[in-house]
Amino acid sequence: MIKWALWIALLLWVNGLNAASYSGFTEPNREIALAAPEMDILASLNVQEGAQVKQGDVVASLDNRVLEAALEVAKARKNAAGRLKAAQTIAKLHQERLDRLTPLLAKGHAQAHEISEARIALESAQAEVQAARDAIQESSLEYNRLRAQIERRRLRSPFNGMVTQIIRQPAEWVGGQQADIMRIASVDPLRVTLHLPTAAALALKKDQMVKVHFPGLDFASQSAKVTFIAPITDASSDTVKIHVQFPNPKYSIRSGVKCTVEID
Repeated sequence: MIKWALWIALLLWVNGLNAASYSGFTEPNREIALAAPEMDILASLNVQEGAQVKQGDVVASLDNRVLEAALEVAKARKNAAGRLKAAQTIAKLHQERLDRLTPLLAKGHAQAHEISEARIALESAQAEVQAARDAIQESSLEYNRLRAQIERRRLRSPFNGMVTQIIRQPAEWVGGQQADIMRIASVDPLRVTLHLPTAAALALKKDQMVKVHFPGLDFASQSAKVTFIAPITDASSDTVKIHVQFPNPKYSIRSGVKCTVEID
């Protein structure tokens, strides 16, 4: 029994020699400053600092009152079919008149100028039908343009994450050099950036699993994956930048905390 215990202790000691620990900090996998697309008044802010957001959530909006009023006008115009129906009715009457005169011409009961006048009237009526259709199409395009412009001024979260900072408040003027409204960070997964000596980095492989510990904190150790190994060495420090990631689905581990990464 003592002999086996000595063997186990020896194996643990050897494994310890083959492992190395490097210090780092947890950080968001992605972080952005959400900015206003154009200069205007910030009308609404739908989140607070610390709020969890999902991709596509509307988190803020610029003042859209003028655009929304113009949208209602464009909607009414694109749905106004009265002009088109009237033009179609007139064109139908002229077509029926031409259809009646044409066989009469062969029998000598109609004059050629009557046929010509009927055709000209029909062509004019058909042109009016096309003009009415073009007006509806133009109003429809204007309606879609206004909708797209309003949608552009509704700021949506580009990914699942957390609001880490509110920069502007409703009723403030935003845009230009003051375009940033809030910061959103993706903390699932979390990332740790390391700077390893070149010799240690060359022994690593992408997708290799490592262990992340949190000394002095009540966070469970995490299995992480090597996701990035810089292709160049920083000549001034002889180190290589490494990224490791681990899942954080419940946001239970904070970003910005000190940790150690154990690499075999």
